[in-house]
Amino acid sequence: MCNTLLPLACTACLAFVLLAGLGCLDNLAAPDKPALPATLNWGASSDSSSDGEAVEATRLSVSNATLDDLRSRLKAFKFVEPVENSGFEYGFNGAFMKQLVSHWLNKYNWRVWEDRLNSFPNYFTRIEGLKVHFMHLKPSKQGVKKRVPLLILHGWPGSVFEFYKLIPLLTTPDTDGLAFEVVAPSIPGYGWSEAAKKRGFSAAACARVFDKLMVRLGYRQYYIQAGDFGSVIGHVMPRLFPERVLGFHTNMPVQPVRQPSIMIQTILGSFLPEGVLFSRLDCGKLFPYLENFGNTIRESGHMHLHSTRPDSVGHALSDSPVGLAAYIIEKFSVWTLPENLFAENGNLVGLKATFSLNELLTNVMIYWTTGSITSSMRLYKESFGSDMEATSAYQSMPSDVPYGVTCLAHELSRVPERFVRVTNPNLLHYADFDYGGHFAAFELPDLMNSEVRAFVRAAEKFYAEKRPNKFEGVRSEL
Repeated sequence: MCNTLLPLACTACLAFVLLAGLGCLDNLAAPDKPALPATLNWGASSDSSSDGEAVEATRLSVSNATLDDLRSRLKAFKFVEPVENSGFEYGFNGAFMKQLVSHWLNKYNWRVWEDRLNSFPNYFTRIEGLKVHFMHLKPSKQGVKKRVPLLILHGWPGSVFEFYKLIPLLTTPDTDGLAFEVVAPSIPGYGWSEAAKKRGFSAAACARVFDKLMVRLGYRQYYIQAGDFGSVIGHVMPRLFPERVLGFHTNMPVQPVRQPSIMIQTILGSFLPEGVLFSRLDCGKLFPYLENFGNTIRESGHMHLHSTRPDSVGHALSDSPVGLAAYIIEKFSVWTLPENLFAENGNLVGLKATFSLNELLTNVMIYWTTGSITSSMRLYKESFGSDMEATSAYQSMPSDVPYGVTCLAHELSRVPERFVRVTNPNLLHYADFDYGGHFAAFELPDLMNSEVRAFVRAAEKFYAEKRPNKFEGVRSEL
């Protein structure tokens, strides 16, 4: 709750005078668009193959030898005794790990989940020297009055599997006949998408690859939905390709980092009563500032590691499936519900209340069977380590492309509406919920289906009323 340390009238007047001036400073502080990476072929230097335009259907498959090797490693699991009554405060609890490994060995069946992944149409295409994997799903013709192209982007430590419950909802027409043509790529270096072999493959480079993917599929214009690192990539795309991106919806909004008004409002808000600058709900997103900052530091240790020395931890995680599972599933636990950090019995009840062990293990298996954990972490190094200046510039660049936010109670990044609007003046949809965590599509597919539809309807109305010439229509060759 905001403290009331200064008289309301004087402080409020001072605040609004300052904000009026700082709004002008925000415009002056807006950075120029950074140059895109010059590299246009991220493949090995020895590979001179051209991209071409081919799009090839594929079936995802893991060899029996890979599964046999996994079982032998799981059987050699070395138990780590947990501290008594520690929950997940020290990391992944050893008692829970015993149960997880037992389930993995005796109950989990990869082939069942492999078939489920293959129930979606999977494709490969080569873009900027990389073999890019994606799922592409269209609605059936029955009941469809309007088809809308939608690019959905996962993050870390997730995968396209996060969308397996959401995609069928999006491709099913609602009562108004609205349905989506969904393109769900694996980020290069994640899952089945090939990793860059050269330095510099940042969020901006990935944004360019995904725009080329949509153009190759015949979409001249499209919407984007994204969370986690997908949101970092998705946030860049309207700034690079405003003529093609019709709108961007996210459940993890990016905090602008260079705007003076935001810095001053945050300082003033810690002293002013609720309702002067921020509502009670928005106060809860920002204050107590030090406590929230401490929580951010606690939950971003992976980011510091990935942004500096990703390959060091990558060697360990690539060699141990148990270590990989601990590193990944711990995030699904605590980032879904913060109270899971303190849950007794190694978090068994809290975690399983949201996701099944089979679902969690399938996501881990995608990283393990493709050997992609190290390359997935390198995206942090390229975006927040080597190219932090460009990444922060994109975060602070204004864009008039329609923007939508679903703000869930336990999301890691909860940005007040007024802050989002500083760089996204056409914020058409902002909805708060008192539940929900970081992996929104995975945890709450029905809600996310409704939220995406609400945003797209708002954007379509916006174009009809204010920019009737922007929409060019879409087509798809697949």
